[in-house]
Amino acid sequence: MGRLALLLPWLTVLAWARPDPARTAVLMNSDRPEGLALAEEFMAKRSIPPANLISLPLGRVETLAWKDYSAKVLGPLRAKLRDAHLLEGAQDEAADARSRLGFIPTAEPRLQWLVLVHGVPLKISPSGIKGLNAANPVKGDHASLDSELATLALPNLDPEGARPNPWFNRTEAGAEGITRIARLDGGSAEAARRALHGAWEAEAKGLRGRAYVDVGGPYKEGDEWFQACVAPLKELGFPTDIEATREQFSPRARGDAPAWYLGWYSQKPTGKFGLKSTRLAPGAIALHLHSFSAGSLQSPEASWTPWLVEQGAALTFGNVYEPYLSLTVRPELLLKGLRAGMSAGEAAWYATPAVSWQGIILGDPFYQPFAVPLETQTRSVDPADRWTDYAVLRQTNLRPQPLGAEALRQLRVAADRSGRLALALACAQAEQAAGITRAWKDPQGLTAEDGGLIEEAARFVEARFGVATALKLRTELEKRPEWAPAPPNPPEKPPGR
Repeated sequence: MGRLALLLPWLTVLAWARPDPARTAVLMNSDRPEGLALAEEFMAKRSIPPANLISLPLGRVETLAWKDYSAKVLGPLRAKLRDAHLLEGAQDEAADARSRLGFIPTAEPRLQWLVLVHGVPLKISPSGIKGLNAANPVKGDHASLDSELATLALPNLDPEGARPNPWFNRTEAGAEGITRIARLDGGSAEAARRALHGAWEAEAKGLRGRAYVDVGGPYKEGDEWFQACVAPLKELGFPTDIEATREQFSPRARGDAPAWYLGWYSQKPTGKFGLKSTRLAPGAIALHLHSFSAGSLQSPEASWTPWLVEQGAALTFGNVYEPYLSLTVRPELLLKGLRAGMSAGEAAWYATPAVSWQGIILGDPFYQPFAVPLETQTRSVDPADRWTDYAVLRQTNLRPQPLGAEALRQLRVAADRSGRLALALACAQAEQAAGITRAWKDPQGLTAEDGGLIEEAARFVEARFGVATALKLRTELEKRPEWAPAPPNPPEKPPGR
């Protein structure tokens, strides 16, 4: 580790552990007071001491020059953390070329996590200063503010290019002075709050829904990452749809109850998951990999990261500048970490290759999507809670196929009790696989169902029971913009005389 290791003799190898509220600080922007309620609600939920809330005047911009980052964020934040005894070290009044005051840590920091809330600036613009590390092929000191702050407990480092994240793909990691950062943010404080509440609902009731994986990106390496997510999602029981072309999921594709959306590669939200009607399930984990997916958080329609928060993503990611593919978050490692029992924050850092670079992590780092066992989720089907249907579907997928008589009976009872389309269709399909025919009964509440689900059901019912039986499904489907019949061509006018 060289000279830095000699400066920091207290560095140790740390095993993964749940985020510690006492060692978590929250940063808000006093010039954006709408972030205060969000910070206080999060801190109360996670039992973070009120003294760990740090408020700094940071203006109303997303992008800071290095001199402003140093003067408004880094220096004052280090001072506040020292006052709170979360950071130990000596600050030098002499500033470097980027206006950073010198800092020498003197003990292992108590600070483990720093959570930024809506209103904290997003990124640092390039300074134009030539870096010291001429051998680094990834150049530039432009970075996300979040990723640069990960080095705040270290002496000021040359920020020219990405640095390895010591938590990346390791179940035990040398912390190396790195502070893990997460952000509660989106196009608005209210959007961030809704996503946060979705995480807490899923933590209390289980992550319930389906999975959607898009493997049709521009590079083979990335496609392999996304393809590697398919088998584990199915092994967890999540019904999983795959889009394997270069296009996004079609607006006519099935898109009900997305608990997982993992895909790429379009600049703006398009396709099924770019529709306002495609709302994510509570606690959803969503990633759309794109170079500038978080170039701004102010306009959700313009880029994927704020859009996914707007649609309810409890955990999502983005890049503020070009990150290069090899330095972006790895979806298959994210899934591996969550499946192994890591919290959302732990898994996100397990899947992130670099610090002092372009990535941001949006979501509650304490969130545990698998806190409630599936058996607990399926003890009863609540007719008022549509998400319980998807717990039943997940449990059904984990049983031997085709279903045995008892499993089929349980699915039928759940479908009849629910009265909704997703379970009715799954039950009819399971009965067909078992050689059983039962009359189709149209579920209630079709107007609230996803159009892609209705179309899938209509195709099945037409093939099994005939076109007439599927009439109600087709009639409902044609009310949707994506399925509305094209207007007839106007009659041609006879040629004039």
